[in-house]
Amino acid sequence: MKRVLLYLSIMLFCQLASFGQSSPTDTLFTINNTAYSSQEFSKLYQDNILARRNNLSIEEALDLYILFHLKLREAKRTRIDTLPEVKNELQINKDIALNAFLYPTIVTEEKIQEAFKRIQYFLKARHILVKTNKRSTPQDTLAAFKEAQDIYQDLLKGKSFEKIARHQSDDQSVKANHGELGYFTAFDMDYKFESAAYKLKIGEFSPPIRTQFGYHIIQILEKIPNPGKIKIRYILLEYQAGNKSRPKHKIDSLYSLLIKGADFAQLARKHSTDKRSAQSGGILPWFGLFETHPKIEKIAFQLKEINEISKPIETEFGYHILQLIDKKDYSSLDHCRKEIQQLIARDNRSKISTAQLISKIKKDYQFKENKELLSNFHSILDYAYADLWDPLFTIDGEKYTQEDFADYLGQQASKDIYENFIEYINRIYDNFSNNSILAFYKKKLLETNNDLVNLIRNYENRIFVSYITKQNILLPAKNDSTSLFEFFQNQRNRYNENSNFESIKKQVASDYKKYLKETWENQLRKNYKIEISQSTLNKIVQH
Repeated sequence: MKRVLLYLSIMLFCQLASFGQSSPTDTLFTINNTAYSSQEFSKLYQDNILARRNNLSIEEALDLYILFHLKLREAKRTRIDTLPEVKNELQINKDIALNAFLYPTIVTEEKIQEAFKRIQYFLKARHILVKTNKRSTPQDTLAAFKEAQDIYQDLLKGKSFEKIARHQSDDQSVKANHGELGYFTAFDMDYKFESAAYKLKIGEFSPPIRTQFGYHIIQILEKIPNPGKIKIRYILLEYQAGNKSRPKHKIDSLYSLLIKGADFAQLARKHSTDKRSAQSGGILPWFGLFETHPKIEKIAFQLKEINEISKPIETEFGYHILQLIDKKDYSSLDHCRKEIQQLIARDNRSKISTAQLISKIKKDYQFKENKELLSNFHSILDYAYADLWDPLFTIDGEKYTQEDFADYLGQQASKDIYENFIEYINRIYDNFSNNSILAFYKKKLLETNNDLVNLIRNYENRIFVSYITKQNILLPAKNDSTSLFEFFQNQRNRYNENSNFESIKKQVASDYKKYLKETWENQLRKNYKIEISQSTLNKIVQH
């Protein structure tokens, strides 16, 4: 099920799902004597959400709103929440909601200023990677760090970067590029990598930098100004097999028309062989340096005035003419502040790390640890005969005992359990305590944060309605070929009498889906008793 459910639930039905919680004086409608408050619908209507999205009258908007609740009740009546795929979808959405509250987006002025300074330039860099991954043990990580440190020292002593990269870098592309990464600017790389790179001078090496991929040693080769981004229209005439002269004559002819004032968009729609951009009059998305064909890029950035047109350009694809539509640079923070804020919000630099979150939870909820008791687990004999009831740690007064850890330990398996038992126990304990602290905090949020509870409930309701709709409309229309053909036979007067079923099957399926939808929704209205308070509806209109 597509994640689009999440956004629909926020945008369209962000306040649904309070059964029987409204005041009788504020009841907008009832379904089988269950009252529904006017509050949620009124907000949607007054904010113009339903009407704007669907161009609906208030009566039509209310009908859509009631239909949603009818489908929701039907989904709950038929226990759709017991289906394995629905359970899985519910858990995924619950985790997404929880993570949004655990790791809120924080865009600070410091991060804005930092990104603004960095985005002024492109860096050209190369690196050597010593790989680690999520399953790396502390010993693996330490070995990788020591290897990276040795490489760094060799580079400082003057050894060849290319030679070391070819023989020791874990970057799979090193054979082709000798460790070179090309040009990048702010937001193109992992934030830790970016931060290290922008601190370096040209030619300088970084000490090992840890990212999710492992340890990197970075060297900056070049630093150039960032000219910003541009938006263009273009006309492309692709080469024809065995005849390059024909598109050349045609592109010259089109250029002459453009110089005389012909409409660029119209010519692009009519003549460009790039059919995707031709539909929009040749418009391409915004792009910056190193994002498109070098020849196109070079000429495009030479255009200075809006609507300026380039001379025909030849590439390996054919002939092109460009027209500048818009441009933006990063010379002023006032001009690009909003864009930078949006980039930061989408990037991991706007989120606190799990380690920072755990540290905050420990501080806020009086975390107390008796880590010396962990010695009971440092040998198998101690572990077998120890009294395990004392708590290893408490958080907000809640105890997590040695017995709890013993149960967790019994569920683990590791290749290094017999290699260094004490280190193994310490690592598993760190996982146990961190997971327990996060689980404690998630439970706390679900108990105390109404916004989170409402968001999860709304996710659930959208999922229920989506799956019940799928069962009653989408799957029958897709899978029941017998009923689809019967519908075609019964509705032949809708279609050209010379058409056979196979030739118009897509159209028949679309019509059948509409028929199933209308039939099901009408049946729902019959199955449930609906009463609308006209006086309450009038108050909403008059508000």
